Order: sequence, then structure tokens, then C-alpha cells
Amino acid sequence: MDRDQRSRQQKSRGGSFSRSAPPKRSLGSRMGLQKPGQVPQPPRGTSGQRPATPLQPGQRAAASRQRPQSQAGRTQRYSGQQLNPQKAGYTPGTPRRQRRVTQAELLRRRNQRRALGVLGVLAVLALGTIVSVNLLFKVTAFRVETFDRTTPADTGIYTEEEIITALGIEQNSNLFGFSTVEKTAQLQKMFPYLDDVQVDIQLPGTVVIKVTPAKEQFACMYSGGWIVLSDTLKILRSDLSQPEGLVLLSCSLPTDFTPVVGQFLMPQSYNSLLDGAVTATAESAQPTAPQVLEELLTYLQEYQLADGLTALSVLDLSDVCFTYQDRIQVLLGNSTRLEYKIRLAASAILDAEKGLSATDSGTLDVSYQETDGEIKGYFAPDEPEPTPTPEPEENTDNDAAESEPAEE
Repeated sequence: MDRDQRSRQQKSRGGSFSRSAPPKRSLGSRMGLQKPGQVPQPPRGTSGQRPATPLQPGQRAAASRQRPQSQAGRTQRYSGQQLNPQKAGYTPGTPRRQRRVTQAELLRRRNQRRALGVLGVLAVLALGTIVSVNLLFKVTAFRVETFDRTTPADTGIYTEEEIITALGIEQNSNLFGFSTVEKTAQLQKMFPYLDDVQVDIQLPGTVVIKVTPAKEQFACMYSGGWIVLSDTLKILRSDLSQPEGLVLLSCSLPTDFTPVVGQFLMPQSYNSLLDGAVTATAESAQPTAPQVLEELLTYLQEYQLADGLTALSVLDLSDVCFTYQDRIQVLLGNSTRLEYKIRLAASAILDAEKGLSATDSGTLDVSYQETDGEIKGYFAPDEPEPTPTPEPEENTDNDAAESEPAEE
């Protein structure tokens, strides 16, 4: 080895000619930026600071694990801002930490979106319904029928034109623009001789009026005269004298009772056996007069005694009775076992072989109940009025004429 070569080696070992190659700089470092998560290092060779001692690879990994992360690094981790100015969406400024979205919040947002979707669909349906009802469903026809849908309907003393006119609904009007309940109450008030009225609608544009005519059935006396009732106790009219051909109804009425045409009669309850007694409990409460009257009329119709009924009395609930064909008065007593009593009376009156004849008159008592619970009927015929004995007439002229030839 020559002397020049040895001198060059010595100079390289001594460091006079050794120069470290400058580190390669990236594009980000040349622009003054740093990578996300990289903590800026102080420059080397700064006065007052010792230059960093190079570490081995294993020592650098351990130091990175032990070194706490700076606030800037933690902010950059959770920041949604773009740090690269060359990328789209870059926003300058201090990055902000984003809040972590939980699973419950995601579920709540999804439910909110579903609810808003359902509300939107319902709003569209409601709007479509309103538009279709106002534009499509118009009143085009009227029909009056009975409750069993038979036509022509029996409207009693009224005509179908009167009922339709009183309804007050014009053609081509909105089919759902009126209340059927209010129209029903209006017709019941205007036409008392309609025992039952119901107004319905039938798509696409028909108004249906169902009627049941009222028939005069009962005559009831009150302080101001007489009132005529239907079979459902609806007040049809009032009169000063007793109407003929109707069933005489005897019931207890309030002292200040004033009949109102179109309303229903509500008899008061009176029981002479319970008069002045302590108010009964719910278990031992007695039926009221309207309940007894309704039950009595039902059983009389069922056992074919309603056609011959001429009088009915619920004036005293302990002494209920009725009269059949103005010749047989049936005593029922109280309302206990009322159906059995009426069935027993019907078998005694209508059975011509085992019961009464068509000419018998008197009182049939089916109110007596024996100790074993059996009810028996007893008939007491009316005693005939005694026939007066005819007195002989005095005829003196005939006696004198008959005596003269005898003397000759």
C-alpha cells in the first residue's frame, strides 16, 4: 500500500474527511408538513440542547411504546379534517375530535327514519282519502226500506217523499258530509208514528232510511187526560177522553208528568209489600216497572195471549195482572217466575179440552206458590146476577068478558 493510500485511510478514520450523508427528505417534509401521528422533533444542533443520540432499532421501538402520545397526535387521530392540502375536502384550522357514535344512537336514528317514513305514507294516504271523498262520493239516490230490507217499506201514515224531504240532504252533496246519528234523531223527532228509524249510507252514493211504523197499542190515563202509546211505549198523541179499541195500561206516573210526543214512557216502580222498607242491596234488588212490563209483554206475545189482551196493570209490582178478552182477569202476583205463571195461564185459557171454555168469565189466580215451590192456578167464575121473578099482570077487562057468557 503506498503512502497516499494510507494517508487517505487515516484521514477517514480521524474524521477530518468524513461527512455523513444527509437524510432523504419526503415530499411532506419538504413542504413543511408531517405525517398523521408523527410528533415533530426539535432540530438538531440547536443551542442549549444536546443532539439526539442515535438509537438501535430495538431501542427505538421500546421508546416509541414508552413515549406518551402528544395532544396534537391524539387530536389528529380523532379528527375528520384533511391534513393533506393536496387532497379534496381540505379544511384549514385546528382539527376537532369527533364524538364516538354508539350502537344505541344508531338504532335510535334508524327508528326515527322509519317513523318519519311511516308518517309520510300516512299523510299521503290521508290526503288521497280526503280528495277522493270530496270528489268521488256524491249522493245520487235515496231508498226507504224496512229493517229486513224489504221494499216498498211500510211507512204507516207517512209517505216516502215526506220522509226524504224531511231528511234535508240534497243530491250531489258529499256522502260523508252529514252525521247519520243526527239525521236519525231528527227523523224520530219529526215523525212520532215511526216507532224506529235509522239512517245509513251505502257506497257509492245511496242514502238508506230504515223505518218501522208505530201502531197505537195502549191507552194510559194521567192527570191531564189520556195518552196513546205504541207497543214500545212511545207517546204518539194525547186526548181528553179515553180512546177506544186500545189496551188499558195502568202504571204509576210522576205527579208532574207532562206527555211529550215522540218520547218514551217510563213508568215508576211501586211495590206495596216493600213500601217504607230499607233500600235493597244489589243481590236482593227487585226489577223495576219498565223491566217487568217489557218481560210481561214478551211472554204474552210468546204464548199467544197478546191478541186477546184488553187490560194490563203494573201499578203495584206485588200485584201484577192482566185481562183477557174482557172476561178473564189473570192475577200474577209479583214478578217471580213470571214466565211459568203466564205459560200456566195460557194453557188454562187456550186449551179448550182441559182448560176453560170460550164463554167462561171470572178470575184466574196463578200467583199462589206452595211451600214446595209449585204454582197452581185457581179459577173463580163470576157469579151470575139473579134473574128477577116476573110479576103477573092484572087484566080486569079479559076477566069480565070471560065471566059474562058463563052467567048466560
